[in-house]
Amino acid sequence: MKNNIFILNKINGEIINQLVNIYFSAFSKFYFRNWSFQDFIDLINNGYSIFYSIDNHKVIGFAVVSFNKDFSEIITIAVESNYQRKNIGRNLLNYIMSSAEFEGNFILDVAIINTVAIKFYEKFGFKKIGKRHSYYLISEGDNLGHKIDAVVMQLRLY
Repeated sequence: MKNNIFILNKINGEIINQLVNIYFSAFSKFYFRNWSFQDFIDLINNGYSIFYSIDNHKVIGFAVVSFNKDFSEIITIAVESNYQRKNIGRNLLNYIMSSAEFEGNFILDVAIINTVAIKFYEKFGFKKIGKRHSYYLISEGDNLGHKIDAVVMQLRLY
């Protein structure tokens, strides 16, 4: 599947609406708070880089990254559920890692119950370096109000 990756660096309502839907599609099974249109506007306004992948004029996945001098942080990578396991996330991460802003050191948090994501990052060489206790809040379902631990992972390329 051929896809193209772009950077969202200004407010585009059509694209942001698709990002909101992708986030819901990718993470609704965990019952975390869904990201809103305003959340994406806040990310853009605060200097986060949003990379998104398009296939047939439709956004199918995205990544949010904060590039810093000492390390860069992956806030999230999300792929629309119908496109998961089709290398979209891999392509996004490879693109980010080849970005001029990337200094060779990534850090990220993953919900401990998101074993697919943990294995995905491990394939890229990310190592578990710690844990954040009670990091993710469950916002609906039977476990409403409970908190889930996060695994802190790091990739050093230098």
